Amino acid sequence: MDKRLDRANVKNNFWIGLGIGAVSPALAHVLVRFTDLELHFLPEKPMAIYTIAVLVNLVLLRFVYRAGNDHTGKGIMVSTFLAMILYLITHKVTV
Repeated sequence: MDKRLDRANVKNNFWIGLGIGAVSPALAHVLVRFTDLELHFLPEKPMAIYTIAVLVNLVLLRFVYRAGNDHTGKGIMVSTFLAMILYLITHKVTV
């Protein structure tokens, strides 16, 4: 009985959510940095790939919160927020 409770807590963990939420922004960065995908499909919109990564995280966030994993959802939200702040700082986007 105690092992099942431990397993349930591992799923609902802030750090796991932080890692899961960092995957799509990291993948977007790799796609923009090391491929010409952005230039072929969306040449006028340089931030589009990153916006798609945020949308993926928001959809994932919805499913995680609906499953009752609040701590994991908070981790996904924080990593998405940090990724967008990092993008704004590194690309010198004016707000």
